[in-house]
Amino acid sequence: MSKLKVTLVSGRTAQQGIGLEEGKTSDNYVKSVNHVQLCPEDAAKMKLKEGDAVSVETRHGSVVVNWRPSKELEGGMVFFPYGPWANQVYGYETEGTGTPIFKGIEATVAPTKGKVKSIEELVKSLGGDRK
Repeated sequence: MSKLKVTLVSGRTAQQGIGLEEGKTSDNYVKSVNHVQLCPEDAAKMKLKEGDAVSVETRHGSVVVNWRPSKELEGGMVFFPYGPWANQVYGYETEGTGTPIFKGIEATVAPTKGKVKSIEELVKSLGGDRK
């Protein structure tokens, strides 16, 4: 199986909180948000090895990130820490709440030979410029 249909959920992590204290361009922050977590069984279905890159795609967009195993997740669920990479696949709809929907998003995850963009490359690809 090369592509897996999944449900994305997002949230903050303790590691992300530490990284935020150091700054959003710090290595600790970037490493805390430029990945998704998959259950080991789903990773095995896609023949992923730890450290492989995956493409995450929703109807809103796609992004290449690293993946990490999580025994806490059920099959078909993917955890994506809040951050610039996750923002590439979430929409702006709020369903009247005033906050975009970050949980229960249909997506596909697939192995890729693509490269995970650095924070600078990601910002630049969105039309931003860090001078």
